[in-house]
Amino acid sequence: MLRIERVGSYSIARYPREVFKPWRRPIGLAWAAKGTVSAALLLLLESCDQIGGDGGTGMTGPPPMAPDFLTENEARTIITNVFTGNGIHLTPDVTLSIVGSHGDTTDVVLDGYSNSLRIGYEYRTGADASSFTDELIAQLDADAAGSGPYIKAVHPEFSAGVLEFIMQSFIDTLKAHGKI
Repeated sequence: MLRIERVGSYSIARYPREVFKPWRRPIGLAWAAKGTVSAALLLLLESCDQIGGDGGTGMTGPPPMAPDFLTENEARTIITNVFTGNGIHLTPDVTLSIVGSHGDTTDVVLDGYSNSLRIGYEYRTGADASSFTDELIAQLDADAAGSGPYIKAVHPEFSAGVLEFIMQSFIDTLKAHGKI
């Protein structure tokens, strides 16, 4: 803080002998202060996990990463197990013609399909994403609300547990509406 004091008189009037430089903290003190603050923050972060009492590790680090995407083979295995667990057996890689809202026909290759129940799925990856457009998926959803076919298109952004839940919900919805 700046303090102003009155000076009665100067003994000898002189000009300053140095170039004025604002005061700076010595570099050692600046590094020590930053290190101290950083260490205090790290200790605080490490103790936060312990304060909650949930048995945390007390370790700090980057935030947890999203689960890795499933490969198409892993996803097919999970989805096939869900269908098989519900007594539905699917034929892999079936070509199906879907009639659009304007009467146009689109041929798609589904990852799994049952002709007898008219139920199937598509796990959208790579080349599948270009043939399964948003318009086609909207058409499939409209068909599923009516008389079928009942096809679920799944994006490859879910973990194994979420994918299993989505497919089981799809089957449960079809069962609840008397479709299967």
